[in-house]
Amino acid sequence: MLLGAAGYDIFFSTLNASEYGVAQDRKRVIFIGFRKDLKVDYSFPPPLAEKKCLKDIIFDLSDSAQPALNKSKPNTDLSVSNHEFMTGGFSPMYMSRNRVRSWDEPSFTIQASGRQSPIHPSAPKMIKIEQDIHEFVAGHEYRRMSVRESARIQGFPDSFIFKYKDLNDGYKMIGNAVNVEFAKVLADSIKDAL
Repeated sequence: MLLGAAGYDIFFSTLNASEYGVAQDRKRVIFIGFRKDLKVDYSFPPPLAEKKCLKDIIFDLSDSAQPALNKSKPNTDLSVSNHEFMTGGFSPMYMSRNRVRSWDEPSFTIQASGRQSPIHPSAPKMIKIEQDIHEFVAGHEYRRMSVRESARIQGFPDSFIFKYKDLNDGYKMIGNAVNVEFAKVLADSIKDAL
């Protein structure tokens, strides 16, 4: 490995943020390196006993989200900043699997795309028609998570305001971020190792 040749001891593991106090299934390969001269014997932190679910994080926002204007343009009439969701159709790829998690589960991974955003947990789970084909339950409203709901799931406080001219840019900033709580757990483990 190049980092090893450059004088670093490398530690890596696949971790799921949901095992570290995050209400989101988000598996990532994590690489941590220490200069060899520090002689650090690092171990990744063990999973936490406490598990969080969507109800813990976004339930209080469930009735106040607003649809975007013209599918993805910011809505200026919001009581909670960034609490708007992208509207429009769902691609066949999106409909290839269930995109709904219930209130007592962690979210699916928050994607860097509004069109791929998970469906809000107030809707029933999608019905499997056949392999790679699901549909919504008739008579129920299905909406994507709002930018603010996605931000909360990623650990951003409500005081953190996202600026964008298109909602997809807001979803992209949030989806490309490392979950705040997960990053803190890792940072604390590095500090303890040093």
